Amino acid sequence: MRDIPWSKPVRIKLPYGMQRNVEGPVAALDLLDREWPARQGRHYEAARSVCRAALERMTSAEAAREIFISASIEAAVAVH
Repeated sequence: MRDIPWSKPVRIKLPYGMQRNVEGPVAALDLLDREWPARQGRHYEAARSVCRAALERMTSAEAAREIFISASIEAAVAVH
């Protein structure tokens, strides 16, 4: 699946200390599916859905970026 770069990467710090630069919906989905500390919640589910929609060109990559930030806040993942 080909990624669509965000206008500005989202730098996050996961609760166990790992930092990541998330540059688009593919990387966001990978994190949400493999490393996310809270796999439930309204924003978590929305982020997964909107990231997939962005990759299918059904919404913008920037919409996926914004909901990913919301999911980060919901999960107490630090956003820089």
